[in-house]
Amino acid sequence: MERTFRLYDFNIYNEKAENGSSGSENEEGKPAFKDSGKFMIQMFGKNEHGESCSILAEGFKPFFYVKVDDSWSTASKNAFVSFIKGKLGKYYEQSLCECKLIKRRKLYGFDGGKEHKFLAFKFDNMQAFNKAKNLWYSTADRKLLKDGLLFSGTHTYLYEANIPPLLRLFHIRDISPSGWVALPNKNTTNILSKKTTCDFEFKINYKFIIPLNDKETRVPLKICSFDIEASSSHGDFPVPIKSYKKLATNIIEYLENQNYDFTVEQYKDILKKIVLCAFGYEFTMKTSIDIVYPKKAPASEKELVELIDKWLVAHVRNGQSTEEIKDQLSIEALFEKMNQDEDEDSHFGSHYFKTSSKKGTVVELLMDKKIDRNAKMTELNISLNSFFPRLEGDKVTFIGSTFLRSGEKEPYLNHCVALNTCSNVDNAIIESYSTEKALLLAWRDIIQKENPDIIIGYNIFGFDYEFMFRRAEENSCVEEFLKLSKNKGEVCGSKDFKTSKYKIEETSIQIASGQHDLKYIKMNGRIQIDLYNFFRREENLTSYKLDYVAGHFIGDYVKSFDYSETDGTTTIQTANMTGLLVGSYVHFEEIGHSVDYYNNGEKFVVLEVLKQEGKFKIGAKVCPDQSKKVRWCLAKDDVTPKDIFTMTNGSADDRAVIAKYCIQDCNLVHYLMTKADILTGFVEMAKICSVPINFLVLRGQGIKLTSYVAKKCREKRTLMPVVEKSEDEDGYEGAIVLDPKCDLYLDNPVACVDYASLYPSSMMSENISHDSKVWTLEYDLDGQLVCETGEKNAEGVFIYDNLPGYEYVNITYDTFKYVRKTPSAAAEKIKCGHKICRFAQPLNGVRAIMPSILEELLLARKTTRKLIPAEKDEFMKNVLDKRQLGYKVTANSLYGQCGAKTSSFYDKDCAASCTAIGRLLLTYAKKVVEECYGNAICETENYGPVLTKAEYIYGDTDSVFFTFNLEELNGTPIRGKKALEITIELAQQAGHLASKFLKGPHDLEYEKTFMPFCLLSKKRYVGMLYETDPTKCKRKEMGIVLKRRDNAPIVKEIYGGIIDILMKQQDIGKAVDFLRSSLRNIVDEKYPIDKLIISKSLRSGYKNPQQIAHKVLADRITLRDPGNKPGPGDRIPYVFVHNPDKKAKQGERIETPTYIKEKNLKIDYSYYITNQIMKPLQQVFALVLEKMWTMQNKKSKLSKFKREVEALKIKTKPEKFDEKLDDLKEKEVKALLFDEFLRETNNQKENNRALTGFFKPK
Repeated sequence: MERTFRLYDFNIYNEKAENGSSGSENEEGKPAFKDSGKFMIQMFGKNEHGESCSILAEGFKPFFYVKVDDSWSTASKNAFVSFIKGKLGKYYEQSLCECKLIKRRKLYGFDGGKEHKFLAFKFDNMQAFNKAKNLWYSTADRKLLKDGLLFSGTHTYLYEANIPPLLRLFHIRDISPSGWVALPNKNTTNILSKKTTCDFEFKINYKFIIPLNDKETRVPLKICSFDIEASSSHGDFPVPIKSYKKLATNIIEYLENQNYDFTVEQYKDILKKIVLCAFGYEFTMKTSIDIVYPKKAPASEKELVELIDKWLVAHVRNGQSTEEIKDQLSIEALFEKMNQDEDEDSHFGSHYFKTSSKKGTVVELLMDKKIDRNAKMTELNISLNSFFPRLEGDKVTFIGSTFLRSGEKEPYLNHCVALNTCSNVDNAIIESYSTEKALLLAWRDIIQKENPDIIIGYNIFGFDYEFMFRRAEENSCVEEFLKLSKNKGEVCGSKDFKTSKYKIEETSIQIASGQHDLKYIKMNGRIQIDLYNFFRREENLTSYKLDYVAGHFIGDYVKSFDYSETDGTTTIQTANMTGLLVGSYVHFEEIGHSVDYYNNGEKFVVLEVLKQEGKFKIGAKVCPDQSKKVRWCLAKDDVTPKDIFTMTNGSADDRAVIAKYCIQDCNLVHYLMTKADILTGFVEMAKICSVPINFLVLRGQGIKLTSYVAKKCREKRTLMPVVEKSEDEDGYEGAIVLDPKCDLYLDNPVACVDYASLYPSSMMSENISHDSKVWTLEYDLDGQLVCETGEKNAEGVFIYDNLPGYEYVNITYDTFKYVRKTPSAAAEKIKCGHKICRFAQPLNGVRAIMPSILEELLLARKTTRKLIPAEKDEFMKNVLDKRQLGYKVTANSLYGQCGAKTSSFYDKDCAASCTAIGRLLLTYAKKVVEECYGNAICETENYGPVLTKAEYIYGDTDSVFFTFNLEELNGTPIRGKKALEITIELAQQAGHLASKFLKGPHDLEYEKTFMPFCLLSKKRYVGMLYETDPTKCKRKEMGIVLKRRDNAPIVKEIYGGIIDILMKQQDIGKAVDFLRSSLRNIVDEKYPIDKLIISKSLRSGYKNPQQIAHKVLADRITLRDPGNKPGPGDRIPYVFVHNPDKKAKQGERIETPTYIKEKNLKIDYSYYITNQIMKPLQQVFALVLEKMWTMQNKKSKLSKFKREVEALKIKTKPEKFDEKLDDLKEKEVKALLFDEFLRETNNQKENNRALTGFFKPK
């Protein structure tokens, strides 16, 4: 008999004997104090009945290998073991429990499969393991010793010490970290005195755990989604621990806005009034100064004045511990950084903590013009914190938690804890608490009561956990609050025994958008997933705000709208209604040449959901443009941050609105998790790479590839060395990009062929791997040998070159180094030579390690994909799809990890050789197309023989774009639909032809054909994409953003309209007419003001507020109308207006739409033409400049332009020519299409009469 469970989480720890002694005695017969720790693995699992378990796996010994000389004997081994034990010391020596002399292959360097001697060291626990491992590192800088650890004249080298022992166990026992295992009853001990909140607890030797890797049964994991809301004392982004930064900012900004210099006494008087105002004792400055909220305010105004007087005469650093205050400042800065809008540049620069080394009083600091603004701000903040009472931080006011079982569609429990009274919310449990401490502990209690296996949220690693932790600190309940794991009484944090303070986990992941710092509470037995970080890593989206992401993933196309006059509701017919509930909010997208939100993104509440009928109702009449595709999108409740802060301080009913909003956000995250099927993806990737799910969530790409490669190396009796992170400032040539032939291909189709899995296939075709690399020779630019690698014999001949049974291939790539022309200049990549790498290829077809891993992965993917069509169960079909995707991602990541300097199997030569083959193959594809179809007669299925004059258009990494320039045999060009059909047919032929002469597994595949195709530059194009059916197409854009957030709607309307005409009607003349008509409407002021509005979110604490246009406008609004002072988080709508002052900054050139109407201000239309519309359209029309002149019969202009181009070629460096030519073309486009209208708008601004107005028509 046996028990079976599906594993999902793991915890490793050191189990100590109760007396801390190993039980041995010293020479005096007293117990010896020895290391008695035992390495333990705690596994958490669940069965199909929902019963949870904790499994303590014992008996596993962490181990690593050491490469020694092949001449070593048992005696050498014993001597070395004694040497290592001596280094470990008396306390740890017995924890080195085993050492064996073994033979294995090594990963780096080809040696014909020779086995070398290694020592396998096993340890009782990780402390002893790490102490021994550190012997191979220098004590000074903690770097790996380049020549290994020296013992008796032998250099010994560390192998596989960077592979976590937990992963070792998975590899050895073939256990899937997200799969099923069996525990035989005869080998399993039931733990009766339970130490966890699980249903069962067992102890078993790891050797008896049986993997059940073919079992796919899913289990009902409990998933908790949570979200917090917080108060805000000033309506800006909540900060849990506050400094006086707000007041420091007020002081600096108040002084900056005064236009005269003050004396010392005047400064003191102003500062005194400002501080009194901040504490509520002075009212003349209340519009400029924000109130502060101290934990313990001065007892009276007199007491406050005494503090101010002391502050004004003291040196800025004379006060509390500066380091303690800087800790407070760093927490505040962390939360302010979270508040930056995705559409704004960072205005909280790296100088946020810039301080001044000068000593003096606050007044002397502020009067010193040599000290920059940020240093003044920081010093002033530190000084205020030193002399005045500590401030109240913002509080956690609501914590919503909703609980759902995996596989189910709706949560079984909606729960919210609220600070202060809160009315009931339908279908939810609301608990009210009078103190924040009670609220935090109540959330801990609901977690322990419901005992979820997975906790999810949105940006919880960036905000929620850190905020709650800091508030628990402020409420002196950290230890109680952090008892959140499945282990009873376990505090989920590490304690600093010097300060007695707890810390929560901190880590960072490196993704395409940069480094993301994560802070979270590690709860053993609970997987934690932050969907914000997941989407940032996995999806390329315009925005990652929850509202946008929800709309992107949860929604579907609308089939029909049916408005009822009777009850004023609209019934929407649609196919997919996942995530849609009564009370949900939706908005509608109109999808044409760009995506428009219907009625400016208005949100509508869902009144009824009829899933069986595929319908839902909203309580309003909606009339979107049905000439476009219309899609409904799930939206967040329309509760603004400002509403949340206001209603939190309102009535119990007000707070119930926030509680409902908080619960809806929790459920929105559940629906996203389900829709994107994140859990299945993690489960399958964990299975493929033998890593726990939390490794996939919290660590980068490296660990999963390390695990996978280590497992495969183990199967092939091969060991991986520990490699130091490379610090070389050198590089190699990356992927090739063929210069784009930028043009507008209206009726001449452009086809694209690409290589399937180019880099994995390159590694396989050339057998590129660490263990197939025979030697390398590196040369400088003069052809002098500067470096070589590879084993040579006494005669200087490479030992493993030209061995029988092998073929050899040489791959050459250019080498580069990064050079700074001056110490402060940016490093430039400069070519410094080339390198030849020689790889061995066995004639028996047995591949080296990396190619064999790739072959296995790609075969597994192919096999899995074949199973999908035959699978009838939808759940299993989805599992198989995620599995095949996991194989694909893992295969494609392998090359990248070879070239990543932080990788555990980094080898620049392997990565560079792959890209070298990739460049060669892309060039080959271009040659096949241009040489085989350059001037050829080709037979077609429907149109007989045609003439091809093929040329490439663009090439990037693994794809070549080309056009056949088709002609009839009599020379008549073939264009349009006929050309499209022929191009699709011949492009497929071209792919097959090229593939015939390629080494396996390379395959040049036909991918797509564009007609029309607008190629603007590298990685920037738009076109109508066809695959194999010439009647079905869709629009495809790359690098062209029609909807930038800092653009006014008019830009999208005009630019998008022109692209639409070119794509659908393929008519340059109509596009020009549309532009001229649009510009005429701008000049004649026919566009409504709402088409010109730009809006940006106001923040607090800008580094240089006078450079932030909408902040300058917000300050003007405050002066005009103090009662409507814009606060942080408010969106400021503005339009550009005419300012006669030529030196006026941007903030002085914008105004609110309301103020413009009230004061009848002139809108600066020329700004919209020059700064928003003209630049992107210049690039488009520059492509067809000569065609436009030809259409207008401007032959002389065309001739002059060609002469200018020839002159430009002569005087311009070749590498700069394209850039200069683009500038010339865009200048001509401006003159041709825009100057006429710009003259009119400028004349209107200046009230000038147009020159043509001085002449009467004849």
